[in-house]
Amino acid sequence: MYNTTNLYAQEYRPHPLLSSMWQADVEYLAPSQVEDTTIKNGFTGGSFNFRLPLFTGKDWLSADGGKPFIAVLAQAGATARQTEINYIEPSRLLTNAKLSVTGLIATGASSLRNLFLVQLSTSLPTENFWFKPEFIRINGSLIWRKLYHNNRFWHTLGITYSPLSGRDYPLPVIGGGYKINKENQIQFTFPFNSAYTHKFSNKFSLSLKVNSNGSYNYLKPDTLHVHDPLVYRQRFQKFSIVGRYYTDRHVVLSPEIGFVGRSRMMLDEVKSKQAATFYFKLSLQVRFGKRPAASPILNFDPGDSGFDPNYLLE
Repeated sequence: MYNTTNLYAQEYRPHPLLSSMWQADVEYLAPSQVEDTTIKNGFTGGSFNFRLPLFTGKDWLSADGGKPFIAVLAQAGATARQTEINYIEPSRLLTNAKLSVTGLIATGASSLRNLFLVQLSTSLPTENFWFKPEFIRINGSLIWRKLYHNNRFWHTLGITYSPLSGRDYPLPVIGGGYKINKENQIQFTFPFNSAYTHKFSNKFSLSLKVNSNGSYNYLKPDTLHVHDPLVYRQRFQKFSIVGRYYTDRHVVLSPEIGFVGRSRMMLDEVKSKQAATFYFKLSLQVRFGKRPAASPILNFDPGDSGFDPNYLLE
C-alpha cells in the first residue's frame, strides 16, 4: 500500500481497492525431486477471483479526510491445481473454493491516515471441489495501517488466522513500507512477503519479491493411504520477479517468474522435503468503475499485505 496517485496520476484508472474487479491466473510449478528418492512433485494450476463492493457510502468519490469512511467488500474465487508426476498417486486435482467479506473504516482528524480492516473468509480446500460440511474452514484477519503525513511511509500491525504454515494458526502481522522516490519503493509484511518495486513508466513496473506460501487439502483415501480424510500439506518460500503492465486503463497484465526453495510437505502424516524448482504465473486483472480523488490511505490492495495473495500488488 502506497500512494498510488503519485505513481499513476497521469491517467485515470479504477480504484485499486474500492472498484469491482475480476482476476484470472495460470501457474506452473516444475516437478522436482522429493527427498533422495526418484519421486517428483509439481503442479499446473489456475484460479479465478472477483471482488464486488457491497457498500462504499455516497461520499466515497471525495473521501479525503475529516469524516470517517466506511466500506464493505465481497470477494469470491476458486483455485485448481493438477498434481504432476508421482508424489501423489493417482494425480489429484487440488481445489479450493473461497468466499470472503472485508470491512474497512478509514479515520483521521483532518485527513484519513488510519485504516482498520477486518476480513472473514470461508473456504473448501479439498480435491475436485469435494464437499463435506466438516471441510469448510474459517479464516480471518484484523489489520491496522497508519500512513504518515508525507505519504511516503506507513506501518502495518494486526493478526491473521490463516493456513500459511500448512495448518490454521493465528499469526502476528507486522509490516512497513517506504516510498523512496517517484520510481522506487520497498515494503514488507511479516510473515507474508517483502518486495522492492521500480516503476519504469506509468504503464510498467517490476518487483523483486519474497513470498511465504502454505496450504492444505483434504483428499479421498486410496489403496496406499487409508486415512479418511487424507490431508496433504505444503509450505514453501518463493523468490520471484513480478512485472505489472497496464494494457489500458482497466486491464493489468502481470507475469511472475522465479524459483521455489525447498518445500516442506506432509501426506498421511509423513513429512518430506522437495528440492528447489522453477515457478511461473501469469495474471490478468480487469477493474471496473471510476477513479476517485480519494485519500491516499485508501489506495490499498489486499494483495499488498499478502493475507489474500490472489490479488495483485498495487
